[in-house]
Amino acid sequence: MNERTKGIIKLVILAVVIAVLTVLCIPFMHLLVSEEGRAEICEKVRSYGVFAPIIFMLLMALQVIVAFIPGGPLELIGGMLFGSGIGLLVTVVGAFLGTLCVCGLVRTFGKPLVDFFVPAEKAEKFKILRDEEKLELWVFILFLIPGIPKDLLTYLVPLTKIRVRDFLLLSTLGRFPSLAASVLVGDSLSEGRYWLAVGICVAAALLSFIGLQIKNRITKERSE
Repeated sequence: MNERTKGIIKLVILAVVIAVLTVLCIPFMHLLVSEEGRAEICEKVRSYGVFAPIIFMLLMALQVIVAFIPGGPLELIGGMLFGSGIGLLVTVVGAFLGTLCVCGLVRTFGKPLVDFFVPAEKAEKFKILRDEEKLELWVFILFLIPGIPKDLLTYLVPLTKIRVRDFLLLSTLGRFPSLAASVLVGDSLSEGRYWLAVGICVAAALLSFIGLQIKNRITKERSE
């Protein structure tokens, strides 16, 4: 079997996988965007009893793999279901597993897979990833900044020469603060501590604004 045939087979498999995931995830996405839908997800996950944390971790991994599924609502659900401690643990592990899967998929299928989830104009905003000398530093900073679309980055970074173990470590550490904030908001809402939830959201919005300004400035300076 020649390389061209292998490439065509890969593209066909990729198209089938993307189509199946899209069809399966549409109902899930509709549930996430409404309060009633999120409550339904909570009840469904709770119904699995002792296996509920595992089910939630798989949902978190799926959210990272299917990049257009919104992550914020699911992170809130983690806090509402399991509290701040266990909720953060299962959320972080789920995001780690999803990132590992994406890395494997991108290294297998390459740019055609990335192009499906990341529009060219958005990918162009992360030209900073072409800086191989400071690649690990930029990956950590980008994942750390609130408001940066982490799931798009998860697809873009494996196209670089970064080692898988470094990527997994840096992305997990970078995601941690924003995941912790979302889980804590979910826990606070479920416990009726609305003032804390509002305070975290305001702080996150402020940090997101500052972070995006810093990122845009760095990107502009490096393109000049």
